[in-house]
Amino acid sequence: MKNKKVTTIITIIIALIIILFGTTRCMCKYMNEQQVTCTVDDKWIKRSDEKDIYLVSCDEKVYKITDLLYKGKFNSSDIYAKLKKGKKYKLTVTGYRLSYFSEYQNINEVVEVK
Repeated sequence: MKNKKVTTIITIIIALIIILFGTTRCMCKYMNEQQVTCTVDDKWIKRSDEKDIYLVSCDEKVYKITDLLYKGKFNSSDIYAKLKKGKKYKLTVTGYRLSYFSEYQNINEVVEVK
């Protein structure tokens, strides 16, 4: 009986740590939300592990466009299609550029600047 209680308590503690870590990670990405205005230089699709990653070069910086479950964002293809080379956009981006891990900031919203 005592072993069952200890196992239950340990399981609850591990679950709480996982939940708190995930929430903190999501909040960091929300807090890092930035507005960027730039002109699209180029765009392409990179295939990685049978998954397509949309990449956009904008004023010599590269951004990705991927779906984000925690933001309820599932329109990456639409955002990618909306971007046209040579046009200027106001982008809402999250995340960090970590070149060692090939990690890019993620474009979440796009508004054309006229």
